Amino acid sequence: MANYYRKILLSGLLLLSANSWSSGTITQHAVSVSKAVSAFYMYILTEGDDRYYDEYVKILGHANDSFIVIKKENPKQMAELEPLWNKIQAEKNYKASAQDEFNVPSYIRIQFRNYLEKIYPLAGQGIISDSNIGEHMDRIALDVELIAAKFFDVSSSTLGEFTLTSNVKKSDPEIISKNMKQRLIKLQATVLDEKIKKNLRSIDNKWRFIENSVVNYNQESAFMLVYYNKNKIGKLIKSSQGVLASL
Repeated sequence: MANYYRKILLSGLLLLSANSWSSGTITQHAVSVSKAVSAFYMYILTEGDDRYYDEYVKILGHANDSFIVIKKENPKQMAELEPLWNKIQAEKNYKASAQDEFNVPSYIRIQFRNYLEKIYPLAGQGIISDSNIGEHMDRIALDVELIAAKFFDVSSSTLGEFTLTSNVKKSDPEIISKNMKQRLIKLQATVLDEKIKKNLRSIDNKWRFIENSVVNYNQESAFMLVYYNKNKIGKLIKSSQGVLASL
């Protein structure tokens, strides 16, 4: 009888571990896609700075690697997204040029927008435990990158926010930002390590510095400044997770 209960307990732990791994992977996938989208539009906004195009290609490659892993682990979870992801992969080598005035075809914009709208809710289900600080930091990274990707999409379009359709406004940046700031406050009250606390304060400050621009789609914002600060936030999160891993 004791062996029977041990087997049940072990099965439960393995299932929890698998779900945690899967949810963490899908969150990282969503982060990578968002980062790739931002880099793609930075290439447009800078009118052809290849540093951003190279970054886009590299990050999109990482996103595809994680998609393959998730699909192998849980094919049903990605079945709906696979056709759209395949379309994005089919256009992965697209590169706007001065000849076409760095205009992005609408179908490419729509593919990215629709994918982010579909992947975000799935990734948002990934937090299993309120006490898992690493998972909460993953979610903050996702929220920052998603909002930034939307901002760069709008900023690089000649029509601005008017180019967005109603079906891509479901993930409201203002609501996401509000929830994210609340998450940051709770983490700062929970975390004991001083370095992580300091990083969280810096994340909060850097986000508030660019929040109005990215949430309200201010096209007159310094997009270079937004890109720099959202990347700094990502590095601070990665640094904090490194500290967590060593505890």
